[in-house]
This record gives sequence, structure tokens and C-alpha cells, in this order.
Amino acid sequence: MKLTTFLFSFAFLLVIEISAQRSTYTRDGAQATLKYVDILFKDPFIFKNGKLNVPGDKAEDKSVVSEALMKSDQVIKEYEQKIEAFIQSKPTAIITKSAYNDVTSQMIGLKSAIAKAEDGYKNWRSLSTVSFLQDLYLYKAFIISAMKVYPEALSLEDKLEEVKSAIEKYGSREAYMLKIEKNQAEYVKNLRMKKAVFTDAALEASVKKQYESIWESERLLVTKVHITSLWTLEKNALDIPLHKEVEVNIAIKKADGTCAIASGYARSTYEGGGKYSAPLLIMPTHPIALDCANLNK
Repeated sequence: MKLTTFLFSFAFLLVIEISAQRSTYTRDGAQATLKYVDILFKDPFIFKNGKLNVPGDKAEDKSVVSEALMKSDQVIKEYEQKIEAFIQSKPTAIITKSAYNDVTSQMIGLKSAIAKAEDGYKNWRSLSTVSFLQDLYLYKAFIISAMKVYPEALSLEDKLEEVKSAIEKYGSREAYMLKIEKNQAEYVKNLRMKKAVFTDAALEASVKKQYESIWESERLLVTKVHITSLWTLEKNALDIPLHKEVEVNIAIKKADGTCAIASGYARSTYEGGGKYSAPLLIMPTHPIALDCANLNK
């Protein structure tokens, strides 16, 4: 009788213990996982929200680029805080293991990101190119954070060394941007107008008028237009002409006396009967400053 009572009591206590474990799992593990796993590992907000967002017309504005970098750094900090909260919630091993594949899948883009940062450093000329380097900082923060959850993952250690080595090559973000500025200076130094393929006084006058109108607030003066390609004819599937266009280079004198160059396309739309519309200047670029002497070379 005593043995039966003991066994019954033991079984009762065991049920209570199992129930407590299930309760702990549901409260601390599952709820924390539902809240954090997707945004931390499957679709990490560090990459979604941390990438630099610089409008195209502000790509050369250092203050705008610097502000975008600060916002990206803030996302990194927020991500690190979320990781700490996730660890403090003591998620169950089965849940963290299930998310490991999501972590490793994020590493697929690292090689490409490293290559982009190097290409940008060597060849690009826009200050917003520093976004390529910032992407490496995002990867670094992601990997360090993931290693706190998966300290035994040797593959993450290898990736961390890889991204750290890539970042160290450039010294700092400021040094990276300085190199981009040098790239631009070298480009401007060697910038020339393309030679004219043919001349057309009416077309050149039209391009001049349109470009000056587009930049009217800047009080730009177009001093020369070169037609730098032959006419290219675009047709539809029925072999009927749609439009024809030529490439143009534009020499510019700014209000402050400095010089610049721009490019674009003059397009004439087919109106039927062998006739084309007056040329419309399309895709005109922003003026690029250069030495005035280069306009005559």
C-alpha cells in the first residue's frame, strides 16, 4: 500500500514537472522565437533597414551621405540590442538550431559584397559608393551577433575573419570616401568632349535651347554642342519606325565662370509619311565640372 502511494505521488510530481517545462518552453522559448527569429535571422532587418539610402541627386553631398551612414550605424546598434534580448529570453535549443540554416544562407552574398567594395574603391566616383563598404560593416555586425547565439559555429569564425580583413584594407570609411573623391578628380582631369561625328546647326541649336531651359535656375550657358553618333533608328515588330536618336555632348559655361560638360540624346519621334517630330533632348546628365581648357582639346 505504501509503495503504491509512493509511485502515485512520484508520477504526480513528474506530470507537474513536465507541465512546468512545457509552460516554460511556451512562454520563454516559443514566444521569444516568434518575435525575434524571422527579423534576426530569416530576413534580418540589419540588412533590410541598414543599407544606405541616398537619393540620386544627393549622391555627391557629403553631409547627406554622412547622415545616411549614421542612420545605418543606428540600425546596427538596434540589431545588436535585439540579439542580446533574444539571448536573454533563453530560447530553446531546438529553435536556435532550426534558425541556423537561415544564418548561413545570409553568408551567400558576402563574397559579392566584398568584390563590390573593392570595385567601388578602385573605379567608382560617387560618394554614395561608400554604401558598398558599409554593407561589409553590416555583415560584420551580423556575424558577430550570430556567433553569440552559435559560439560553436566555426564557419562563422571564418566569415568574420574574411569580412574584417576586407574592411581593414580600406582603413576607414573616411579614407574610402577620400579615394572616391580622388577617382572623381582623376576622371575630371582627363575629361574631354567627344569629337563630333557630323554637324547639324538646327539640331545643335535645339539641344542648346532645351538644356539651358532645363537648368534655367542655374543660369547655365551652352557654348557648344557636339553630335557624337550617327542616327540610330528604332522600329517596332512590324518594321515600322518608332523614333530615331543621336548622342550629344554639351559644353557649358556656369554663372561663376567655371566650365562643365554634359551629355544626352536627341530623339525625334516618327509621325508617319516619312516625317519625324522636332528633336527632344532626353536623359540629359547633370553638368560635370572640368577645366575650361579641356573643352577645346
